[in-house]
Amino acid sequence: MPGLYAAAGLVAIALLAWLVGRMVGDYRDGVALAGKSSDPTPVVFTIADETLTVPGNAVRFPAARRGGAVDKIELLLRWPGLGGFTEDSADAFRDGSSLAPILYVTIGPRAAPLDMDERLSPVYARYFAGEPVTGPSGLTGRSMTADSGYRGEEIYYARTGPVRFTARCVSEASPEVPATCIRDVNIGRNLSMLYRVNRFYLGDWAAMDRELKAAVSGFLGER
Repeated sequence: MPGLYAAAGLVAIALLAWLVGRMVGDYRDGVALAGKSSDPTPVVFTIADETLTVPGNAVRFPAARRGGAVDKIELLLRWPGLGGFTEDSADAFRDGSSLAPILYVTIGPRAAPLDMDERLSPVYARYFAGEPVTGPSGLTGRSMTADSGYRGEEIYYARTGPVRFTARCVSEASPEVPATCIRDVNIGRNLSMLYRVNRFYLGDWAAMDRELKAAVSGFLGER
């Protein structure tokens, strides 16, 4: 098991480096309307032998709307409501500010057996620094040690009865990277959903997480 936890930690650190690069690019470019479609016609994808049927106007990139077997799919969803692009919601998708009400969602094969909730105790807790802080809507926040590989991040989590939630958040916004939170959840048989959203919306964590899981279960035909 120690080897499993170490591998999960390395995957998590590598994931952060990739995401920071993506966040910089997305923030510089804004979400932009180029290539967006208001056509909700379902698109069928196969990822790791699992089939997902997704509204076309939720799919981020035009080339991906052909569907078929893919390595991953990337979605843009408006919060609240988790709707894809429509003419009525164009302003939200055009909003290039750091507070744009848009969730970036990536669905792909699992890179590690443990998702973020399962990594809290064996991986993240080893690097907690300082005292716990009270986060929004019942969350607990913890800073990370400078030598952990998670420097400049905070972990926010909830453990209330059956409800589990863990997210990694950039501690402070910068001109290059907004204060963003990321979370990954195992879904289906062999898939992972990773989503990121501005820290401003972290107070909506319970509804956001519940609705996203329900939406992806619907894409997989599980409801």
